[in-house]
Order: sequence, then structure tokens, then C-alpha cells
Amino acid sequence: MQTIRRPVNIPNLVETVQHNCDVADARFAGDDTLCIYLLKMREYYRWVNELHCGEVIDREKLGNWIMQKEAAWDDKEEQDYHPLILGDQQFDRFDNKQINNILNPLGMIYSGGLGRRNRPIFFLGNLDAVEEAANCRVLICGRELARSMAAPPAMSHAGFIYVRRDALRRYLAALVEEWKWARRDNAMADVMKYYGFDTAPDDALDTMVDREQENLILHEIGERIAEEMIGEGWQLAVGEIDNPIQELKMRAVRDNLADCVTSLPAFLTLSDQVSLDFYYANMTPLRREMFPSFCEAYQTAKRRGGYQALSRVVAQGRHHWLKMSQVLVSHRECEAKKPSSVELESVDQLLERCVF
Repeated sequence: MQTIRRPVNIPNLVETVQHNCDVADARFAGDDTLCIYLLKMREYYRWVNELHCGEVIDREKLGNWIMQKEAAWDDKEEQDYHPLILGDQQFDRFDNKQINNILNPLGMIYSGGLGRRNRPIFFLGNLDAVEEAANCRVLICGRELARSMAAPPAMSHAGFIYVRRDALRRYLAALVEEWKWARRDNAMADVMKYYGFDTAPDDALDTMVDREQENLILHEIGERIAEEMIGEGWQLAVGEIDNPIQELKMRAVRDNLADCVTSLPAFLTLSDQVSLDFYYANMTPLRREMFPSFCEAYQTAKRRGGYQALSRVVAQGRHHWLKMSQVLVSHRECEAKKPSSVELESVDQLLERCVF
């Protein structure tokens, strides 16, 4: 256990983590499409101003705040990341294990990791709970004290799974808000009805957060198992892709494998229809394009009842996604070693073969 001889200066720690968040945002916020960027900034504005999830935002105030934030990022872009000072010791911003060894007993949690396109994502907050699952330590964060614009509700690295309840709550509230604008008769409508959003929206959101927190943990465990199944080389293969669409497709391959290993079998074993509905409703267009057999089997199960066909597709999907993940890793290794006269199948061609 890491020990320190002086107490942690919490205000300085919050300031340091927020500085690193701002530097990362200054360098990487422009990677998002305009639509995604504005959605993230809207929720980030709510967090900064401690607004309730779904609270109506004045457009003029939001626009002015975004301009001010972008100007502040201009000043930060060329600045360096700072190490974290805890008592009398200094730590690298990605040294999560040592940092949490000190902060967890103080009721705090920290994470520094890499997201898509190697985008650094940091957060600091209050530690709500610690759990053990599948040989992983699960750290659950409640109120967040410092964060980046990008706020994935869960991440895993180095034997830890990090779940961010506030980020999850804001993400789910945004999905609910989006559905209420259109009120389509779809899988999300069944989810809304199940939780009772029309009669008790706050209680419904609380219940939804609790359930989806457990489903997030299942997915993160699935990702860890998937990487073990694929073997060495997956992270290198993804990290060397400089085409954002190709990277998204490769990540979808591993995500599909992870879900076929843990999440989807759990939903089917428990006959957890609402989790299946939520999963299907929030599949990205890319995930649906790459896993059409699941979409068809889900829709058939909804019409006719029963999960046998869906279970078969999930089991087949597990084998398919594992095989294609290993093919993608092998392709990278062959590409690195091949003579210039040898032509290999392109990454795009391989990704087309991933569709199942």
C-alpha cells in the first residue's frame, strides 16, 4: 500500500486534474463531429453549472459559454500535462493504481486513461463503492470534482473497472430527453414504459441507472475476457489505425465479441427483456450495420416471443467476432513483415467480411 507523509491537498489536486482535462480537451475536442461536439458540450455545461439532468438550458448562455470555453482551450493547447502531487509524492497522470491506493481510503477515486484515437480522459470524484467482479476491482464514482468534456460512463484498464454514476445518469437522461422529443413507437418506447417515465420520471431514472450500471460492468468484464481470447496484439492493431471510420469498425468488432461473451448471454439467461430492448434501441447505426443477424433475431423474438433463435445468433456471433478479431490482428502482423512485392487484403476488405 502506497503511503505519504503529508496530507493530500484536495483543492490543488482538483485543480491539477481539471488542468489536465482542459489540456486534453483543447487538443482532442475537434476530433468529434459538430453534432457530437455540441451534444457533449451541452452536457458538460450542465455539469459545470451543476444543473439537473435534462434541465432546460438557455441557448444564448450556452453559446456564450462555449465560446468562452474554446478561448480558454486555445490558451491550454500548447501547455503540458501536470503530474499529480499527493502529499509529499508525485505521480504520472496515468499511474492509476498508485494514485488510487492513496485516494480510495480518503473516499476519492481517480482515473486517467485513453479513449478513441488515444484521446486522454481524466476524472476525479467521490468514491461511492468498491466491488469485486471477475478478478477485477470495480470502483464506482458518485459526484465528480474534475472531468473532461468526454465522459464515458465506464472504462477499464490495468485490472480496474471504473464506473461513473453521474456520467451514466447524464447519458441516460439525454437518451430519455431525445426519445421524448420524437416519441417513436420503438424499442426505446418499451423501455420508457417499463421504467414508468411518464408517471415518476425521477424514480424511473434512478432505477434505470442502477440496472444499467450493472450492465456496464458486464460489458467491461466482457471486454477484458475478449482481449484475453483474442491474444496479444489487439491494442497495437487498433492503435495503428489512423482512419477514424476503420477504428470505429474495429472497436465495434471487439465490442460485439465482448457483448456476446457476457452481456447478451446474461440478458437471455435471465429473460431480461428490458435490458435487451435498451441494448437494441441504443445500438449505433454502425453496430447494426455490422451485426444485422442480431437485429433480425431480436425483432423476430419481439414479434413471436422466445429467445432460442436469438441465443443461437449470440453463440454464433461469439465465434464469428473472435475469429475476425484474430484475423485483424494477424493482418497487422503480416502487414508489418511482408515484402513490398506481396499484396494483402486491405483493412476495408477485412472489415467488410466482419459483417455478420
